[in-house]
Amino acid sequence: MDTSGEGGLMYSEGFTLKDWEFLVPQESMDTWAVILDDPNPIHLDANAVKQVGLGNKTINQGPANIAYILNMIEENFPNSQILKMNNKMTDSVLEGDLVTVSGHITEIKVEESQFVASCSIQLTVGEDKIAVLSEIDVLFDGSQ
Repeated sequence: MDTSGEGGLMYSEGFTLKDWEFLVPQESMDTWAVILDDPNPIHLDANAVKQVGLGNKTINQGPANIAYILNMIEENFPNSQILKMNNKMTDSVLEGDLVTVSGHITEIKVEESQFVASCSIQLTVGEDKIAVLSEIDVLFDGSQ
């Protein structure tokens, strides 16, 4: 099924969504730690990460990684509504990583004169490190 979206863009099954990228700075992790009330030192102090044997760089908070995915969905489907989101964390995102959120539409259904796009999304670091896999159903108006 095809449907028009933002700016007359045609969405269809198999359609590749526009990628979203973000370079993860320490300052972002510091802010997330305050927002989440999460003082875990693995997010704030590289020495703490070394002490527990998890590497040499601070580790980004999981909810921040999910927020990057939400940013990508909002960019691809402005003013949409997420109906369902299932995430599988598969690896860590570290301070200084460039993350890329990419994906495609797996199915489009009509629901009460609106459309539901089922999307398969992944958050990657570099070319081959997948940190999060997501399956998301997005409700949007085809006349955006």
